[in-house]
Amino acid sequence: MRTGASAVTTFDAVVAIFYTSYKVKVFDFLFSFGTFLPCADIFIQRSKPHVKFRFAKINIRMKILITGHNGFIGRNMMSWMLNEGWDVHGWSIGEEEFPKVEDYQWVVHLGAVTNPNERDVDRILKLNLEFSQELFKKCQQEEVHFQYASTYQVYGNTKDFTESSMCYPDNPYAWSKYLFDRWVFRQPNYHSYVQGFRYFNVYGKYMHYSKTNNVISKWRFQARNNKLITVSVNAEHTYRDWVWVGDICKLHIDFIKNVKGSGIWNCGTGLCHSDLDIAEEIAEQEDVPIEFSSEIQTPICRYKADLKSLKSTIGNRKWLNVYEWLNYER
Repeated sequence: MRTGASAVTTFDAVVAIFYTSYKVKVFDFLFSFGTFLPCADIFIQRSKPHVKFRFAKINIRMKILITGHNGFIGRNMMSWMLNEGWDVHGWSIGEEEFPKVEDYQWVVHLGAVTNPNERDVDRILKLNLEFSQELFKKCQQEEVHFQYASTYQVYGNTKDFTESSMCYPDNPYAWSKYLFDRWVFRQPNYHSYVQGFRYFNVYGKYMHYSKTNNVISKWRFQARNNKLITVSVNAEHTYRDWVWVGDICKLHIDFIKNVKGSGIWNCGTGLCHSDLDIAEEIAEQEDVPIEFSSEIQTPICRYKADLKSLKSTIGNRKWLNVYEWLNYER
């Protein structure tokens, strides 16, 4: 099978046909194309959105709408932006009326189905792709700036985590985010800024609200309630880039204040730690043993954000180390 521009064009045509006619089956079909999906295509055809930026300190009182404001990251984002003195409102998926974006200067779109194990493909497509597309279109129509959450999971199990690298999404959630990323940066003209952030493994306050149930929250709960932490037999070989939710919020705020441009950026620390290292730290703090289970499946991987594009846009940043948080929350 050929790759490159012709293959990408073929892919787009096939997606359009199958998505329109056989929406429920689309992800099963897409998985067979997982070896030639370049994220690079987003940038090549979008005139390199990382390149052209101007910085402008913005001190006016912003009016901002956050979707998914009752979730893990959304609750934190509301708090951080309110602390800026901004006028911040929330909107939750499930509300009957479509959000009135024309009343705001920025929309921060965090609402989504985020569980990688979710298998209701209709629901994922409706909320993560179709709703996001409509929200994007409305923001462009009203010239409202648009920030949105993407995920490192679009990359799949790979070693290249640059924003322009090939993508290998391997679950419906990752596919929905990849397809939206791709669609957004193939739109011909922007009437407002569009800023996407590919979050790596986020932790922090309110993480128990996350339906993905990240392992930090799960292991702390196990240690205190079961007096035992259960990890995968692959825990020593599963490395993740842990990023504090407060740093995520600060990044969104700094982009709103300072960055006048559109693009997509990795959002992680550039460091990674094994699941076993994290489990051992929690086990030591709680004085409980660790048990290995073959029933828990985790990939042998090293997820680590490449931050070159982020640094070139907004400079170096200090990220909270996950061990600092573990000691703080104990």
